[in-house]
Amino acid sequence: MRHWPLTALVLTTPDLTLRLPTDSELDELAQVAADGIHPDDEVCFPQPWATGPPSLRARRVLQNHWWARGDWERDNWRLLLAVFRGDEVIGQQNLSARNFTLTQEARTGFWLGQEFQRQGYGTQMRAAALTLAFEGLNALRVTSTAFASNTASRAVSRKFGYRANGVHRVAVGADVIDAHEEVIERADWRLLSAGFPVTIHGMPACLSCFQ
Repeated sequence: MRHWPLTALVLTTPDLTLRLPTDSELDELAQVAADGIHPDDEVCFPQPWATGPPSLRARRVLQNHWWARGDWERDNWRLLLAVFRGDEVIGQQNLSARNFTLTQEARTGFWLGQEFQRQGYGTQMRAAALTLAFEGLNALRVTSTAFASNTASRAVSRKFGYRANGVHRVAVGADVIDAHEEVIERADWRLLSAGFPVTIHGMPACLSCFQ
């Protein structure tokens, strides 16, 4: 898309493709959320979107993507990539930053439909986000935050050698939950990156969106 060059950005791993979804693909992604991301009795995210009824979960996925695009600034952005296994949408990988040119710090987040979990896709998705951050955007460090109970997300961080970076309390409805932040720095990633092959396509075309 001539006036939204982020559509040129594509990340590929051995099994997955990550890119901005078309409107019809975004609708499919919303359906993946509607079908379920985690058991109904679990809370994995500070935002309530993942625990509402299916139709509300789907609508909030759509609204979140529209908000991220409309709110985009070169120094403050949220890149929400749909994750494809072949032609099938299976989840979402986020990379976001505030005051990026100054801090050179980004953060990641992700989710997968329940039927696609525990198959190694979360690791490939994180590797794609880290490759984009460190190699595509020259970040110095990347953080990830997960609730103590979100063992899948924290296990992915351990695979990449993240270090603990503090715990803060998050109010979710009437509950207070510990959120653990972890961090990886560029030097650490360079030691690991060869083991997680990722290819970035279209980076030159969309650099103007980040600088």
